[in-house]
Amino acid sequence: MSNLEQDQRQRFRHLFIIDDAEGRRTISLEAATYSIGRDVTNSIVLHSKMVSRQHAILLRVTAPETSNFLFRIIDGDLQGKRSTNGLIVNGRRLFSHDLKHGDVVIFGGDVKTKYFVVSNLSDADFDKFCEATDLSMILSQSVNPFQTLVPDDADLQNMSEASLVRMASFPELTPSPILEMDLQGTVTYLNPAAVMQFPDISKEGVAHPMLQGLLKMLQTEHSSRSNFFVREVEMDQNIYEQSIHYIVESDLVRSYVTDITERKRAEEKLRHTAQRESIINRIVQAMRGTMVTAEVLQITVGLLTEALGASHCLIVQMNSDGELADHYVSDTAIGHQELIQANELFLRHSQETLAQGQQVVFADTNDLDLELIAICEQCNIQTLLISPLQYLQNYLGSISLYHCQEAAEDGLPLDTRTWNADERGLVKTIADQCAIAIHQAQLHQHVQDLNTNLAHQVEERTAQLQQKMRELERLNSLKDDFLSTVSHELRTPMSNIKMAIHMLSQFPLEPRQRRYIKILDAECSRETELINDLLDLQRLEAGGNQYKSEPIKIQVWLPRALEPFQSRIKDRELNLRINCDQSIPTFHSDRISLDRILAELLNNACKYTPQSGEVSLTLQYLEFPKPMLRLQVTNEAEIPEQELPRIFDKFYRVPNADPWKQGGTGLGLALVQKLIEQLEGEISVSSRQGTTTFIVKLPYKSSLPPATGAN
Repeated sequence: MSNLEQDQRQRFRHLFIIDDAEGRRTISLEAATYSIGRDVTNSIVLHSKMVSRQHAILLRVTAPETSNFLFRIIDGDLQGKRSTNGLIVNGRRLFSHDLKHGDVVIFGGDVKTKYFVVSNLSDADFDKFCEATDLSMILSQSVNPFQTLVPDDADLQNMSEASLVRMASFPELTPSPILEMDLQGTVTYLNPAAVMQFPDISKEGVAHPMLQGLLKMLQTEHSSRSNFFVREVEMDQNIYEQSIHYIVESDLVRSYVTDITERKRAEEKLRHTAQRESIINRIVQAMRGTMVTAEVLQITVGLLTEALGASHCLIVQMNSDGELADHYVSDTAIGHQELIQANELFLRHSQETLAQGQQVVFADTNDLDLELIAICEQCNIQTLLISPLQYLQNYLGSISLYHCQEAAEDGLPLDTRTWNADERGLVKTIADQCAIAIHQAQLHQHVQDLNTNLAHQVEERTAQLQQKMRELERLNSLKDDFLSTVSHELRTPMSNIKMAIHMLSQFPLEPRQRRYIKILDAECSRETELINDLLDLQRLEAGGNQYKSEPIKIQVWLPRALEPFQSRIKDRELNLRINCDQSIPTFHSDRISLDRILAELLNNACKYTPQSGEVSLTLQYLEFPKPMLRLQVTNEAEIPEQELPRIFDKFYRVPNADPWKQGGTGLGLALVQKLIEQLEGEISVSSRQGTTTFIVKLPYKSSLPPATGAN
């Protein structure tokens, strides 16, 4: 502080006299900035519920190039948020006002304050002034009680502009404290946040924690040519980060202070969380690496002892009868049989609580019976934490953590080790993981036992199935042999019958006889067709059908292939619509197979299309995704959706789909599917909205190799 400012301070005292719910008190205004409000963090606290938490700012305004100053009061906080009930100065509601001697300011309607500027007042007189009830008496006793600093209009305007600049400056508005002192340790500047955060810093000076040791540190750091350094300061359970700048030009040390308490707590919490997750991950990895419970639990006792700094760790596993079965101990407990016995006593003592899934903590021997007290003295047990291993309400065992410490030689009491909530939570989480591991191991053993029994059952069942398969293969072979033999044996007599019918039809017959001959001829043709279809299908399934690749020009082949259907189309009064792409290139395939595919599909379409209906045939050449011939047959009939998967089965006919009783063998579509598979093509069918569509796709090839097999 300069001599001029010291002079100013000696000549004038700026006083704020406050009347609120706590009574009357006098405040000497010496700092540059004050915050006023109900909150205890304010520089001036007003005790009234009508006052806002941050109600107003009191700002010292200095005239440029002079030592003259006054105080300006501004409604609201440092962020510009207005108060709830505003300011009333000398009876008028104002947003800001430059205070003059004798001004009366009312906050919130019930807190009354007066502002005075008093000169030539000794310290004793000032103390009497602060204690006096009748202020007018004290003021009248002063040599010059009403001497005030009243700048002229020009100074007032300059001061107003300077105050606005100062209000807009970063140090005044920032919520972080900013401290400044010279090399003699004198505080030269505190921003409003610093005044509120550290109200005693001006009084304590370099003894204050935020300034203590700062000059010595500055000398050390500056000797290494550094004008900036950072340190952490602990104060009142808070941790601050102090960024320190040495301003060489003015020999000032400026500090920017940030409260990092929450960050430090978060970091510590993250560190504990990371440690917890690391332990849990190692246990989980152990569980994944082995299904042996003993290995998992032995790893766990070591990790818990290391992580929580316990003296000993014991894990006990129960058997299916609820009796103690296996013990797993940390390295520190190896050889301490008395500790294992003590642990069994503690578990029996806490069995009901542990069976309910609750942790048990022993820290006071006064709550224990004489036997347990003796055990604690024998094993030097101070505190004990027991966490149950429980899964699906089943009590599987427990984890015990011991803190043991021998009595001090001087007889002084030892510090009791406590288990905080985080540590208890960690043990609970690990206990749950261990319970899962035990349960998984039990399930694994149960599954292995089942697998052993199942393996024998599977072997027996497999042998039975193999025997059945061999029997089915034998029966299937017999069936094929029977069909082949019967078909061949029937073909010759059917041919003779056909010839006999033909010969009979050459003689003059009566109408009745001719009708009988016609029936015989039709039935003979039907049986011959069935026999031929059976033989063809058998050859196709056996892979013994031969085919010959030859070039087929679709535009020439199609009219010839359709000739047999013209009379049938005409008899049924059907409309046959043909769409054939004339640019289809020459197609290499087996002509006989292609004729049979088209014939069966068209026969099928004509058979189930009602009279005067339409049958359409479309042939296209497709290049994408690969060159192929696409053949599509559509007719006016609908197949139920549930019947579509079966229409390619042998001897299968859709129920109630032949109202005209035309009959059929149920082999036509099965033959079509086998022929298309032989040509490496595919067939699909869809039926909806009264129409059925068959789509055949055959790949384009330069030639087809002849298939092997007997005719």
